[in-house]
Amino acid sequence: MSTKIQGAIAALSALALLTACTPSSDDPDATRNGANKTAEAAADPVFRVGAITSEAAESASESTPSSHPSDATSSAAPSESADAATAMPGAGDFGEVTESGDDIDLEAGQRIGISVENADLSDISVTEEAHPRIAHDPGTFFDASGTALETDDDAQAGSSTPSSTESGTADDGSKDAETDDKDTAEAVAAPDESAAWISTYGLVADSEYTVKVTATTADGDEVDLDATITVGASDGAPMSVRTTLADDQTVGVAAPIMLNLGSTVSKDFRDDVERRLSVKVTDEDGKEREVEGSWGWLYDDPQSRLHFRPKEFWPAHSKVSVDVPLKDVPTGENSVGQNDLTLDFEIGRKQVVKADAQSHRMTVTRDGKTVMVFPASLGAPKSPSYNGTHVVMSKAADYTMTSEQWDYETDVQWAVRIHNNGEFIHAAPWSAGVQGSQNVSHGCINLTTERAKEYYDSAIFGDPVEVTGSQVSLSTNDSDISDWVYSWDEWKKLSALD
Repeated sequence: MSTKIQGAIAALSALALLTACTPSSDDPDATRNGANKTAEAAADPVFRVGAITSEAAESASESTPSSHPSDATSSAAPSESADAATAMPGAGDFGEVTESGDDIDLEAGQRIGISVENADLSDISVTEEAHPRIAHDPGTFFDASGTALETDDDAQAGSSTPSSTESGTADDGSKDAETDDKDTAEAVAAPDESAAWISTYGLVADSEYTVKVTATTADGDEVDLDATITVGASDGAPMSVRTTLADDQTVGVAAPIMLNLGSTVSKDFRDDVERRLSVKVTDEDGKEREVEGSWGWLYDDPQSRLHFRPKEFWPAHSKVSVDVPLKDVPTGENSVGQNDLTLDFEIGRKQVVKADAQSHRMTVTRDGKTVMVFPASLGAPKSPSYNGTHVVMSKAADYTMTSEQWDYETDVQWAVRIHNNGEFIHAAPWSAGVQGSQNVSHGCINLTTERAKEYYDSAIFGDPVEVTGSQVSLSTNDSDISDWVYSWDEWKKLSALD
């Protein structure tokens, strides 16, 4: 959808229009000659590179859309919406006139703004030297009237199949033609009549950016601008990022990617953090798989927690690579990311447990084949098991179960934790006589010792356990892994991205 943006572009466009059209005398020939000289003087493109505050960039994206096509006349006219006019970056926000070789000092957290006069932008590339893996910033382009322009190839950072800007290798060992030219791989093609651009990402502290811009004049000549942006170090408190998974770990098909931040990420900064994250899924042969998924910001506990889950369970026998380049990325007014993080893990076989409180049965399927059907005892009416998709979290051969609510302390064997509300699948020889006919537990799934051991040996972190037939259901509160309790539409709403 088009968006009106005033400020530098409109002011510069109006100035150019007025200069070209103002007569220098009463003589028609003098007027014509003066206009020609003015046009010749204004022929060279003039670039400006500066900082746009995140607030101004967001206000621009939310301002009143244009209701008609723009033209040279309307670019000089006041905005039709007072709200839109006050929301836009001012003329000075695009910075001073910039020439190739210039070094520009900006502050962390701001957006990059680039504008051009007397030409149209052709393409832009912004390389973040501190984080070369995040080199493709789609940004937003605007025409000379300040109307946002739609592009066909916006980057989808944060999706399960993000754009890649790294060099590739062909089967014969040579570099791919498409990725051999690093500048071309990173360049964002501008729509027709582009006069300005505002970056999507905020600037990272203690970093250096290389900006390359190409503009095309009305005569078809291309003019390049190469400049450097330097961002000083931040005095913000460092915020660590950790994950519960380990490199080369094999997990079940319901395992979420879980990031734990060392403090609370301010809501105003979450979109910029999330845009930088990428998840790539491949099969066992390295061929990329398309998997729809989304990040979700769960409730702070008290630190921020950011999880990624696919729409459906992960495809079995896959490899997942996660990139979290957050070092020096602003996470709040007074905090920045402390470290980068990468993670490579594998999705194993698809093993799903289904436990039915009505039939008193626990069924285990593996890659679509039934491998176990056990009589079981689930939660008694006073202490029922919870309907919903649980996830295997951990397991222990010997475990002491305690409950203040039910006043017991019991040693059990072959205990597989499926929720941090106290639900396990474990051996319960004391209930063997009613397993398959009655529910007598305090919410756990009871099996005989032999059956519990068989299941225990097969279980891995991330296996889904689906409980049905109870009178209560899981909630999203007080849970380390509640990802599958949300519907897909509910989960997507937890993302900080639109």
